[in-house]
Amino acid sequence: MAPGAMIHQSAASARPPSLVSYLTEATPTETSISTGLANHLSGAVLLEENNGVLELPRTQVPVPVYECAFWFLNCGYISQNHEEWMTHCESHFRGEEPPRSVQCPLCEWRISSSNDGRMSWHARMQHVATEHTMLGQTLRTSRPDFDLYRYLWKMRLIDDQDYKELQGGNHNLIRRPGNFTESGGRERRREGAERRHRRQHVTATRPSGPQPV
Repeated sequence: MAPGAMIHQSAASARPPSLVSYLTEATPTETSISTGLANHLSGAVLLEENNGVLELPRTQVPVPVYECAFWFLNCGYISQNHEEWMTHCESHFRGEEPPRSVQCPLCEWRISSSNDGRMSWHARMQHVATEHTMLGQTLRTSRPDFDLYRYLWKMRLIDDQDYKELQGGNHNLIRRPGNFTESGGRERRREGAERRHRRQHVTATRPSGPQPV
């Protein structure tokens, strides 16, 4: 250190030296920072303005991954297409009306409809998508939905053994319900250009009439 830059303080002085007194010409004295430096700040995500609203840049918004609402039935379906996800999840009811009273498995949200189960189910799915899935939350951390289990059992969408297993604490069946079978299928996406393989669940055909013992 050059002698001219050394600071000497009397031992009798109890006050700390003033930092302002020893500012050099190389020390910046302005309190404002040029906004042009913001682009060079590492680790900071800059919001973009869109019609007067600040939002994350498109490159910073994570693509949501929608999990099947019936994952506890050992269904591993996932999709990044919101509409396909909605259609798939409702297919688990196999044409039956969804329950009119539903709740979110991840928070305290719930809704009831006196005459339209599909409206209630649609509201539930939209809530899960916007309030949880788009924020990166997963259904694997959800609470057991005992009301939904019971409804599926009452509608014979799951059998007695499945219902007992779900009620007994195993909230993810080790096998799929016996009245479902899995087949490989290819479905053309909406844009009609890209094909992809995905898993589909269809109702198994049951023979009619009395069965031999």
